Amino acid sequence: MPTLSPADLEKSLRDRAADPVYLLDGEEEFFHREAIRLLEAAVLGAGAAAVDRHLLRGDEVDLAGLIDLAATYPMGGGRRLVAVREADLLRPASIDPLVAYLKDPNPRTCLVFSDTGFDRRRSLYKSLESRVTRIDCAPIDEARTAAWIRERLRARGYGLGPDLAEAIAAGLAGASLARTAAEIDKLMAAIGAPRPVEAADLSILADVPRVEDAFRLAAQIARGERGPALIALRGLLEAGEEPVQLLGAVAWYARNALRAAAAAGRRIPPRELTAIYGLDPGRMARFRSEIGRAGVEELKGLVRLCARADRELKGMGAKDPAHAFERLIHAGARRPGSGM
Repeated sequence: MPTLSPADLEKSLRDRAADPVYLLDGEEEFFHREAIRLLEAAVLGAGAAAVDRHLLRGDEVDLAGLIDLAATYPMGGGRRLVAVREADLLRPASIDPLVAYLKDPNPRTCLVFSDTGFDRRRSLYKSLESRVTRIDCAPIDEARTAAWIRERLRARGYGLGPDLAEAIAAGLAGASLARTAAEIDKLMAAIGAPRPVEAADLSILADVPRVEDAFRLAAQIARGERGPALIALRGLLEAGEEPVQLLGAVAWYARNALRAAAAAGRRIPPRELTAIYGLDPGRMARFRSEIGRAGVEELKGLVRLCARADRELKGMGAKDPAHAFERLIHAGARRPGSGM
């Protein structure tokens, strides 16, 4: 049976009716809640009878009773939703009623089994995995979080470049996906009518540093301007910026400046450059103008220094975050001809 991502589920529900049975499997609680919300909206719709909505816990129902409920036709002409959270708490004496139901499920019921910690050795899980539509609710890394942020905004009419999506993901690194979703919803509410999201808009987000200031700091380091960079750093830290989030923005800038510098040396059409490097031509030109004479090798070095500072700031040697950041600036701004 197919495995869908939460985004795939949302797309599929726009095009066709919900499947009769789903397995929500993975550790990301937010995806479980989101999938059940999407299925409830798709199956029941506005004005559906409350008696056709059943949200249960695995320790509240036995499997035979659950199957009887799913097999019963709903009131009226619609469908019924039966969702079981913490489904691994189901402890049936026999799995046979479930297996029999899955061979011929009630087309008027959508039955959902959800648990962030399914025991995959159990016959309950194995019976579901091989016979029903599975929604992958596994946690996602920073890169996939950036893609998820873009898709969430795009689905609601807001444009967001991959570079700014990365900046948001880096700034919110370590936050739960529920918190990230709440921040994105806050961003959309503050912007108002759908339009492309700009760098200045990111200041709306609570845990994303003042990106324009952070990017200016990163450009100063890239250009070898040690003194101004140190002054800018101290001002940001004194203003209450969190060092880890600030470093995330600096590292993001360094990575994208490196892409722009690498793209500058290639003689290929702008559209292909955008596809390869994830930056539009205008943003590439802006990076090149901001980083001055910094070349690919210097920027590679800056990216490595950001990674080292990140390890220090996260507990591997930095007793004073400001000093770890200052070491990054001293090392990153040291290059021939910088004047420093």
